[in-house]
Amino acid sequence: MSEARTVCRGLAGRNGGRAGIAALVAILLLGMGLRIHEAWDSRAPVYDAAAYAKIAANLDEGKGFTVGSTATQPSSNYSPGVPLFVAGIYELTGGVHERTARLVLALIGTLSVFFTYLIGRRLSGSLAGLIGAGAVSVYPALLEYQGMLMGEPLAATLLAAAVLATLWAADLDANRPSRGWLVPGLLFGALILVRPEYLGVVLLVSLVVLLRGGRENWPRTLVPALFLLVGAVMVVLPWTVRNAVALDRVVPVSTGGGQVLFAGTYLPSGGDPEKVGVEVMERHPELFGPHLAERLRLEQILARLAAQRYPGVETDKALSRMGREQLWDDISEEPLEYAAFVAKKVARIWAHGPRDAMREPGWEVFHWLLVGFGLVGLVVLAKQRRWEALLLVTIFLAITAVSALLVASPRRVLVMMPLVAALAGVGAVATRDLLRQRIRH
Repeated sequence: MSEARTVCRGLAGRNGGRAGIAALVAILLLGMGLRIHEAWDSRAPVYDAAAYAKIAANLDEGKGFTVGSTATQPSSNYSPGVPLFVAGIYELTGGVHERTARLVLALIGTLSVFFTYLIGRRLSGSLAGLIGAGAVSVYPALLEYQGMLMGEPLAATLLAAAVLATLWAADLDANRPSRGWLVPGLLFGALILVRPEYLGVVLLVSLVVLLRGGRENWPRTLVPALFLLVGAVMVVLPWTVRNAVALDRVVPVSTGGGQVLFAGTYLPSGGDPEKVGVEVMERHPELFGPHLAERLRLEQILARLAAQRYPGVETDKALSRMGREQLWDDISEEPLEYAAFVAKKVARIWAHGPRDAMREPGWEVFHWLLVGFGLVGLVVLAKQRRWEALLLVTIFLAITAVSALLVASPRRVLVMMPLVAALAGVGAVATRDLLRQRIRH
């Protein structure tokens, strides 16, 4: 009995006492309830969500990884993570039950709230964790995407889990290299299947792990870095092999890189990917008949442009070549305009979250407060915990760079919101402590 009491006291002590535990439970229940509500009622799916749902249903019916004959772009352009996971749920439940899949994803999405708390608690105590977890539990864009088969809530959970596992592996690795580094690697691998742009991020994270002990200790940190990479490869490689067979070329996760490169470097769009199609049609009217603007999607518009520019070349390869040429022209001929273009893209992804709800004044201010206090928390962390700060900065800068080069979508930042919220908790606690000190003096 005394041992149980000791464990309970220790648990309470790490989590702000009984009040802290009660607050955490309330936040988790709130986050879970809101997500289950969205998943149960569902929302009108955006284009990607509808495609994921179709691919998952086709997988369950034995038709393979395909959107169908009416698709406007190759099925290989879609990330496999969500369709494969949902198809697995269909297999277990004996048929296509999308609501069940949404509910399972909602429960997984709730874990992002808990992981945010654990990251914030590790960095700056239980209060910081509660603030971060509370923010993630009600963040509207994450909630709305739980009402459809979108990858962002799942990716947000996987990223938070991968970062938390990396921090724990570093703690366990204090004396000798541990195979525990495989765990964050496996989580990052799963994340890559949902959001392929994290393939480059994992390489940078492994570099941060390698540099963790300084130059003199890199032989000891090499093993953890390799374990992390091996874990990611173990998850991604089977899909890469499948792509090599199905597509007859090496594609680590998905195709479509040419499209996002061209769209992301198209100066006339002003950094808004939603304007790329309209601008292309206005500049190349010879490729489009009347009244097509409302019927053609961006991928169809760019496919026509690619066919004109490079006849007979596969669309994605042609767009990739066009994107590289366009990027070089932008940098060499219009460097100032391109710099302003990139600045607009970076501002676009960080200024607000996706979905119309994040444009409402109250939620927009809420988002700004999270980002602002997150920056404060990052500065505080850089002074107190440099390696943890370097790990988080690497992830933030890498994804920001991807958005600056490719399509600038706030959905990329949405995946990082649990990390931003945890840092916001750190910043809020540090701000409170600073104000208390000034009041006392």
